[in-house]
Amino acid sequence: MLAKGSFWSRLISRFWVKSAVVPQNPLVELKLDLSRPIVYVLDQNSVYDLLSLQKVCRELALPDPYLPLQIHGTTLSAVIYLHDRYLFSKKPLQQEKSTYLQQYQQLSDLHLKYADLDVQLVPVTFFWGRNPGVENPRQAFSGNSNVSFLQKTWSILTAGNDHLIRFNTAISVKMLLGKNNDSTQQAYKLARVALHYFSTQHRSSRGPQIPNRKKMIKQVVASEKMQQIIKQQSLESGESEAVIGKKSHAYLEEISSNFSYRFLRVFRFILSKVWNGIYQGVEVNHAQAVREATQSGAEIIYMPCHRSHMDYLLLSYLLYGEGLVPPHVAAGVNLNFFPAGGIFRRSGAFFLRRSFKDNPLYGKVFKAYFAMLFKQGYPIEFFTEGGRSRTGRLLPAKTGLLAMSVQTFLDQPERNVMIVPVYIGYDHIMEVSTYMKELSGQKKEKESAWQVLGIFKKLQNFGRAFVNFGEPINLKQYFDQQQPNWREYALSEQAFQLQVNHLANNVMQGINQVTAVNALPLCAAILLASANYQLGKQRMLTLLQLHLQLLGKISDNTGMTYPKQSPELIYQQALEMNKFSESNHVVSCDHQQSTHLTYYRNTVVHVFALPSLLSYALIKLDSETNEDTEINIVQVIDLISKLLGFVEAEYFLKESSEILEKRVLDLLVEFKAANLITFDGNILALSNTSFLQVLSSHLSETRLRYHCVLSSLSEDLAHTDETLILATKNKLAGKSIEPFDEKVIKVFIKQLNRHNLTLLQVEELLTCLSVKE
Repeated sequence: MLAKGSFWSRLISRFWVKSAVVPQNPLVELKLDLSRPIVYVLDQNSVYDLLSLQKVCRELALPDPYLPLQIHGTTLSAVIYLHDRYLFSKKPLQQEKSTYLQQYQQLSDLHLKYADLDVQLVPVTFFWGRNPGVENPRQAFSGNSNVSFLQKTWSILTAGNDHLIRFNTAISVKMLLGKNNDSTQQAYKLARVALHYFSTQHRSSRGPQIPNRKKMIKQVVASEKMQQIIKQQSLESGESEAVIGKKSHAYLEEISSNFSYRFLRVFRFILSKVWNGIYQGVEVNHAQAVREATQSGAEIIYMPCHRSHMDYLLLSYLLYGEGLVPPHVAAGVNLNFFPAGGIFRRSGAFFLRRSFKDNPLYGKVFKAYFAMLFKQGYPIEFFTEGGRSRTGRLLPAKTGLLAMSVQTFLDQPERNVMIVPVYIGYDHIMEVSTYMKELSGQKKEKESAWQVLGIFKKLQNFGRAFVNFGEPINLKQYFDQQQPNWREYALSEQAFQLQVNHLANNVMQGINQVTAVNALPLCAAILLASANYQLGKQRMLTLLQLHLQLLGKISDNTGMTYPKQSPELIYQQALEMNKFSESNHVVSCDHQQSTHLTYYRNTVVHVFALPSLLSYALIKLDSETNEDTEINIVQVIDLISKLLGFVEAEYFLKESSEILEKRVLDLLVEFKAANLITFDGNILALSNTSFLQVLSSHLSETRLRYHCVLSSLSEDLAHTDETLILATKNKLAGKSIEPFDEKVIKVFIKQLNRHNLTLLQVEELLTCLSVKE
């Protein structure tokens, strides 16, 4: 019988308990079907669990767990629990006599009798606080949901406002039973599935126990591998092992985190006030894939893009709210200043220097600490680009920490490790003006407490933040595909680095595949693509509608998200950010605003890469036609194919499984539907050159960079890369509003494959990039 609860327990549940639900909308995210019966599966028959479940089910329009089900004249409980309640001592589980086995058998019998029946079993996990405890803890209760009534009451009193209810993917009883007609055997099978769910849930949401920092440092120094390093360093430097040991200890004090669950709870409460004060909301997408990965027992490495110092706090804050273990975060040692250093360290940050080259011992100590985190199963987060992007686009990956992660995995290939690409975006980034100054040559300002205070003075409504999780990359599956014999034969140094670079590129592509296109970048792209950076409001709205139509097509088979509101509402959201202005129904921006808007445009411009290249090809070929010639689809595809590889490399675009011809034809159909072109068979004609010009202009500065590099090469193929970069910078001066970034030029130069590049190829590419006036 389900626990009903006393007056006092109901009072406590109503006024003391504050529950967070994961996922926030189970009906949509877990695809629950309200037309089919739903039975909740719980670990324990606990009144506090049931009352909190009832409360959130009412809020989420889910069936009430206390209301019994009527299925073909049979009355069934809407809840199945594995363990009954008890006051003091835990009773051993006796499956044969258990209530849940009888309930499962009853469900099994009904499904065997009625072929159209398909009950959904929804496992629900309850977390009254998620402190995993510290090593060698002295505590009465450490995370087990099957506890006595007194233990549960104590947990509620101490952590009632830190309560998480996690709904899990529904299990179809019909699918689970299959064709087996043995109801008893199937009942045992259903019970095993439920037990597995709860054991993995608690592990994935609490994580491993938190190490005692001092003890952990001593263990790392005393480890066999570290002792070998100390002896070797002593022989090479002439210093005693004791001195080298003290240095190693000091380096670990500088590097290691001091994670505190209690601090995280308090700091998260403060952060929630900050987020609510400066952001209108944080939109999270595709977290369910990560939850499923952690539930499978995988160890997770989060690899997000890096746009702002806010990134360090945002992802940990969100992961905890999504019912996942906050990661240990790699942070630059430049952030280890008072008071930020202590806050970051106790939130899980560990610090590293920008370079290990001048201090081999430091590098080896850091690798030993990093390997320890990895082997203990702690989630780890590091930024793929190394530093924050000053231009808005993804930077080429820094592979140092990724190489350490891969090597640690290869040393223990039995581990289940997954890398999760993460896209982080904002309506407003507080550092953009600083980035523009740095790119114009101003020296980077060192992080300090005074700088933090300066930031807090500027806090205002910054719109929304966006976090999209990409498809997890399973390292075992990755190496099975890329290097089938990796388990039998160790990778050579060259093969290892090749795989790390390839994996890093896959991560970057994974990040861009889940881009969050939001209002300001979308309007910025349109405004910057317009003549003199101004256009009428109605034209802006019409172009927004066109871009939304294209996004609907482009987003197929990707995790990309984009606003679904009306163009008018999207425009108003962007206008509220005060990055451009409207006067007399004319939308415009001044020179400084246009420079800043390039940053926001660059965060999403890669999404429109193919439509932009297609528009450019149509305009270029149209300029070369006369009364006797027409634009042919074959010509369009040929021109795009010569440029697409360079654009895909610069913007980390994943190579499509579809052939280019089909992708172009699908886009041409969209263009025709938008009245941009007409075509009959293979012959094309332009209907709206003005709108095509806007789409083409999204990559105009990209093409300009390519043209500047190639024109320098046409003068002398023997130019060094450094000479090319300097010449390109000089040629771009006054022609581009986007601040110069040599990293982008280096990517194009690398793609040119200069060892085999001929003058004829250079001239051909220059022709592709030139349009007749």
